[in-house]
Amino acid sequence: MRNPLIPRCFASLAVLAVLQVNAHSTESPSFEIDVQPLLKKLCYDCHGNGSSEGGLDFDAHASVKELVANKKLWGKVWENVLTETMPPADMTQPSRGERNALSRWIASEVFDLNPAAPDPGRVTIRRLNREEYRYSVCDLLGVDFPVYDHFPVDDTGYGFDTVGDVLTIPPPLMEKYFVAAQRIADRLASPPPKIDLPIYEAIFFSGAPPSDRGAQLDYARQILARLAGRAFRRPADEAVVEKLLALVTRALDEDRVSFEQAISRALVGVLVSPRFLYRAEVQPEPNNPDRVYPLDEYALAARLSYFLWSSIPDPQLFDLASQGRLRAELPLQVERMLADPKSDRFVANFVGQWLHTREVEGVHKSGELQKPLSHLRPSMRRETEMMFAHVMRGDRDLIELVAADYTFLDQRLAEYYGVPGILGNKMRFVTLPADSPRGGVLTHGSILLVTSGPDRTSPVKRGRFILDNILGTPSPPAPPEVPALEESLVGATRTLSRREQLERHREDPECASCHDRMDPLGLGLENFDAIGRWRETRAGEPIDSRGKLVSGEEFSGIRQLRQILGNKRRLFYRCLTRKIMIYAIGRGIEYTDTPVIEDIVEATIDGNGRFSTMLLGIVQSAQFQSRRGNGPVAAQE
Repeated sequence: MRNPLIPRCFASLAVLAVLQVNAHSTESPSFEIDVQPLLKKLCYDCHGNGSSEGGLDFDAHASVKELVANKKLWGKVWENVLTETMPPADMTQPSRGERNALSRWIASEVFDLNPAAPDPGRVTIRRLNREEYRYSVCDLLGVDFPVYDHFPVDDTGYGFDTVGDVLTIPPPLMEKYFVAAQRIADRLASPPPKIDLPIYEAIFFSGAPPSDRGAQLDYARQILARLAGRAFRRPADEAVVEKLLALVTRALDEDRVSFEQAISRALVGVLVSPRFLYRAEVQPEPNNPDRVYPLDEYALAARLSYFLWSSIPDPQLFDLASQGRLRAELPLQVERMLADPKSDRFVANFVGQWLHTREVEGVHKSGELQKPLSHLRPSMRRETEMMFAHVMRGDRDLIELVAADYTFLDQRLAEYYGVPGILGNKMRFVTLPADSPRGGVLTHGSILLVTSGPDRTSPVKRGRFILDNILGTPSPPAPPEVPALEESLVGATRTLSRREQLERHREDPECASCHDRMDPLGLGLENFDAIGRWRETRAGEPIDSRGKLVSGEEFSGIRQLRQILGNKRRLFYRCLTRKIMIYAIGRGIEYTDTPVIEDIVEATIDGNGRFSTMLLGIVQSAQFQSRRGNGPVAAQE
């Protein structure tokens, strides 16, 4: 039966396919006819005719050919065009068609990107992170192994712990894997009265072993082929099965152990095998950067399963892959997987890193600020996760994550927020009062908590958070010689308001270039204190939460700021597409991904912001379904 929360648009890609074709249906614009007039109209006042603000000068080239060949320059232009950070708000703005034309020209003429043959990039072979290890063992054997007690926190790249380049195995971690495998196997090797029933049933799928020795070995071979196939995410070849069987035979013959104990020896071998610990995607010519191949269906099943379930493919995915039918049935499988409770893992792991809610329980606050949080942290994290899940499973407009007039509360959190009429410990959907300052994830206690200092709010951190995770227009890190805010205010009176402190900091032009973007956004949240409570005053003075964004919009307080951010759909959809794609494919975003991401963004806009459009755009992309050989391509060099 179809889950009523998942609409029928998951079953059809017709609209998305048409949009992707149409996005590249026109010829690439010409420099002389389409691009140069745009540059003269929009850019030359600051970056030409003798001006070179920001070190960018279109005139500093001997010829058009030399100008077009300057990939570094055009990379900056492309980024500014897509993120709408240039031209400045007080200058003439290009139309959407002009932005699109310039973007298409840069993609095709400068970077030589062919939309008909997109470069899927190269993904480094990936170790299972500890969440993936936990859920893989759980789904394979029915054992919830306490990974937090045994494995260190994983490194992150581009904000996520699914990125292959940072998931290495130092020798101490390999030792921990051996210990973990032995402890898991010991649960199978216990005496019969104490044997772990879930793990027993997961392995001995035909019941107790037969008494005949030959039949025992046949059963062992079946067990090991089935176990290794699921653990390795593809059928185990005969040589591997025979090596595992040799461990069983040796244990039975030399050590005289029980059949269950003998199988447990082989289980250790499976769990410490690189084929289990690493997600390798084998392809022809793996070291040829000029060759692109589609993932085989077993690797595609693993990508999809670890993306949405953080675990090994289930029997249905495995069977479809073995029949070569998975690629054709991807939309239906995505629908099925999102309806499964295991997709809660995606919500917790993706949202926990994208919006930093993983940090909620560990954030320490000073003095009196710590006490009110003692029982609120889990509810704060759940509020944000449940909102994302609501949008995901309801296939709602993703902009609701920023601008919703509802949230999820239990009695404790509702009282903390000042929302009346919510009783009991169960988190539930709540429509917020019309005059509530809450709404959207930026007003959630979880995010307000992790974007503050130990004893005070931080407009800079909050502003940077919005730029990085909502608008997708991150500011560069401060130069090493630029002092921190506190250092720049040495000698200033302590009675300065937060706004005055930031204005003093921005007097330095080196600071102003970034803080002009961050500070107004952060000050718009200043009515929320360091632990997410609403306040009207600070140190006895009324809080001034007015601001003006670099894009020109003015606001007074969080309600108007939320409305402005809710109108920046294109930026938010692009930001979220990039974040989900990094999480899904396990590498950072490269310039070669830009045309595909722009197609997904356009499709999402035309699809009323539905989650399904964005998700299927990612899953159906060459980036998700294909792989390029190792090494740099010519354009990257």
